[in-house]
This record gives sequence, C-alpha cells and structure tokens, in this order.
Amino acid sequence: MDVPSINMDFGLFKEAVKRLSGVKDFILTGWGEPLLHPDFFEMVDFVYSINPDARIRFTTNGSLLNKEIREKILNSKIEQISISIDEAAGEGHSESKKIIENVTALASERNFRRKPSIVFQSTMHRNNLEGLKKLIELGGKIGIDRMNLVRLDVRKTDGIVRPSIEDEWRIFADIKKAGKTFGIPVFFINLQGILLQMAGHFDKLCFRTVDHVYINVKGDVTPCCNLRKMKMGNLTKEDINEIWHGKMFKKFRANQLKVCKGCDALKRKHHH
Repeated sequence: MDVPSINMDFGLFKEAVKRLSGVKDFILTGWGEPLLHPDFFEMVDFVYSINPDARIRFTTNGSLLNKEIREKILNSKIEQISISIDEAAGEGHSESKKIIENVTALASERNFRRKPSIVFQSTMHRNNLEGLKKLIELGGKIGIDRMNLVRLDVRKTDGIVRPSIEDEWRIFADIKKAGKTFGIPVFFINLQGILLQMAGHFDKLCFRTVDHVYINVKGDVTPCCNLRKMKMGNLTKEDINEIWHGKMFKKFRANQLKVCKGCDALKRKHHH
C-alpha cells in the first residue's frame, strides 16, 4: 500500500494542532496502530489543551488494550474508541480471544457515563453474516455502544470478491435486527435515505471530503486517507483555514469526480 512505516514526530504534531483552530473532531488514526506511537497519550492531552471542545477518538485492533493502556484511556479525554473487528473469537484463535478479553475489560471498567464509547467497526464479506451475528451478540454481552458496518474496498486486492449491493443491504438488515435484540444500534453509511442521497447529489459527492481532511506524518493536508499523496498544503506553513479555502482544494473540488472515480467507500452504489 506504499505507506511509510514511521511515526509522526511529536513536535511536528504539536505545531500542526496549533494550526487546526476551530476543528471539532480529531481522529488520531492513520494507516497503522495508534497505540504503538510512544507519544500517543501526550498527543491526546495536547489536543485537549489546545481545543478542549473537540471530540477525540481513534481506531484500534484492540490487541494492545492491556490494563496499563486501559487505565490511561479511562483517565484521558478520549470520547470514542472504534475496534476494528470482523468476527468473534473462534477456537484456536488466541489473538482474537485476547482482543475480546481486552475490550470486555475496557467496557466493564468504564464509569457510569460509559466514557469512552466503544464501537465495533466491522467489514462486510461475502460469507461472514453468521460471524457478524455472533459478534453483535458478544457486543451486547460486554456492553458496546454501537456497530458500524463497513463496505469492503477491493480495488487494490487480488481474488477477493465483495458482497453485491443487494447482499450488503440484506446483511445490514439482518445485523440491524440482531442489534435490536441485544440493544446495539447498527449503522451502514452506504445505505442512505433520500435526504442523504440528495445531500450527496446522488453519489456525486463524498461526505468525508465535505468536512474532514487527512493529515499525514509530514503535516501535509490531503483530502482523505485514500488520497494521502495529494497535498493541499502543509500545517507547518499554513493554518487549516488557509489550506481549506486555498487554490489546491478549489482545484480538487472542481475535479473531484475524476479524481475520486471508482471509489465508493461512502457512496450508495458500487463504482468498481
């Protein structure tokens, strides 16, 4: 995937955050495991010190949620943790069992306000309906707050076939029904009602690029994580408002249909 195996420098991170005035949502996640960053919790603290009104969240595979890390999370200003997981642990899958144990412990150790919220983020595959049902049942038992179903992106994979649109809708309907049984709301952003379809001009616009950007380890601002080499500006030189309203973003928006052709991560229909 041509992703650099380096951490963002903490000094550069602080410089970038200072230029993100007015930002209300910080997702401290890139293409690796956030909890591997040696300064992760210092980064969380710094974001809060600069912008105490912002929501801070991140995505993890859950394998590093040991007791020490859980205590740091519970004592931090993190509001939401998404667990990237596609099925409940099966026999012989020691790593999966470890992840479930970690998430179970985190859920039980939260205070009465249920902070941070815990979300299962699960990809839909052709043959994992039963696995997702077991997963949401497990989520109900341990007390997660939500499940997000994610469409599989197969553009850069060989031999993987994703569910059809009809199968996606069927999977969502089945898991949503199971979620009601276990008290867990289930969401699938690609199955949009008419108002969302209209807002997205019927698959011509991507919701992610309307109010989010992706910032790489060099401080470069890009339209999204799938366009991480498309530099709109750099936060060591400009603040986010200058970049957001600058000529590079204007050029991107004017050509977005061409640039994003084939990507349907947040679209209703399949585009590849």
